[in-house]
Amino acid sequence: MSDPQTPEPEPNPEPIRRRSRRKRAKRRPWLRRRIRKSVRTVRGVVAEPGKVPAQIRNALLKIWRMRGGGFYGFGYVVAFVVLEVRAFVGNFEGDGDIATMIVQEALQFFFRFAAQSFINGFIAFGWPVFVLDYLGGWGLVALGGGWLAFEYLFKPWINSKLPELAPKPKPSAARAP
Repeated sequence: MSDPQTPEPEPNPEPIRRRSRRKRAKRRPWLRRRIRKSVRTVRGVVAEPGKVPAQIRNALLKIWRMRGGGFYGFGYVVAFVVLEVRAFVGNFEGDGDIATMIVQEALQFFFRFAAQSFINGFIAFGWPVFVLDYLGGWGLVALGGGWLAFEYLFKPWINSKLPELAPKPKPSAARAP
């Protein structure tokens, strides 16, 4: 029953469009890029296995540069490689069945390279702490000696072998008279 004093609203000639309540898949461009890059890398390895050492070298140099390109970056790369090798060797331990290992590697590809590498990268940040924990008080001596050896022996050698990593000479400030 309608009230005689309030007029009835006029029907809207356009139908009401309701938004679709379907959930769209979340877009994860970073995941797509990572998968595409991994697929390109695997295809490149299959097509030209001779380029693998250069790819590994470039990846490690990139990690080293991202961590400053000095002694800390070098220690980070060493710790990261040690952790990755331990994770890889850990896959061989167990049953010893090569077919099982290959299937396991294929199934855990995303988890191992995404999660495990992230965790290894995070743990590698603290490599000086692990040196101190392992060597005790001598860890300070080892870190100091390692820094001196790196700075005065290894870094000049690395810069001579890899000139693209050598620091750019700073332009001298010419004084105007």
